[in-house]
Amino acid sequence: LAQALHHPPRRGPGRALCSAATRRPAMVDNFSREDVMTYTAQLRAHATAKEKLQLQETMGPRKEDMSLGEALEEVITTMQTDKFWVDLAKPLSAAREALEVGANRVSRQRAAELIRECIKQVAGLKHYFLMEQPVLQNAAALLEDEAQQATLASFLPGVRTTRSPETEAALAKGVEERDKREQKAMQASEGPWHFVEVDNKQDVTVNIAVPASTQKSDISVTFFPSKLRVAVKGHERQPAIIDGELAGKVDPESCSWTLEGSGEKRRLCLELEKTMGGLMWHRLLSISR
Repeated sequence: LAQALHHPPRRGPGRALCSAATRRPAMVDNFSREDVMTYTAQLRAHATAKEKLQLQETMGPRKEDMSLGEALEEVITTMQTDKFWVDLAKPLSAAREALEVGANRVSRQRAAELIRECIKQVAGLKHYFLMEQPVLQNAAALLEDEAQQATLASFLPGVRTTRSPETEAALAKGVEERDKREQKAMQASEGPWHFVEVDNKQDVTVNIAVPASTQKSDISVTFFPSKLRVAVKGHERQPAIIDGELAGKVDPESCSWTLEGSGEKRRLCLELEKTMGGLMWHRLLSISR
């Protein structure tokens, strides 16, 4: 905490900066207890928001409308991920807490006032929270319409995100990259081969590194409708490199293999043709093998 207090929250463009030569070591004694507690709360909120954002990145873009509670939580998380904007989220957190205690006329009115307070604060920020502002306007209006009897579970029609399209695209890309990493890790754990599969393609390719001296006569490959056996003399994996149930069915008559490359790049290349081309395997062998 003492180290963090070397750099307290920014207080505006007029804040003076000390040179490295004149700056005194920051000591907790230089700050009031209230300052320490406030900054500690900001650090904690920032860390929690980053964890929530990482979780949201794994889930990807939403496919259904958000509830009032979900929208408020997402805006709060967005603000708290940058330590400079942590305080902006306070009215929204208070609004959410007011509705959590009990959704009645008084709490709805109080929550709407707090949301409007946040809107007023961010309205002066020309390039920030442009997507969040209309969502917060809708949330306040919903709470102010007593006929709606709104709660945190009430849906905001048409609202599926409070973030910009650029942020949503980044989240989607993050999910895609995570899936690729997981798939690559899963394939690597299968065995000493590289499994290549393309969406909506009927063929799959399996590349196996083999000793540089390997000849066709050293190779034994047997294709079955739902099994595969591959053995190579001189390979470290014996008696067979592959011998198990496939993740899907193939047409043995349409499957083939070739020996390619030389030296360290010598490899056995298998081409398998699925009987159901549109079905993704994601791996070569069945998990239950």
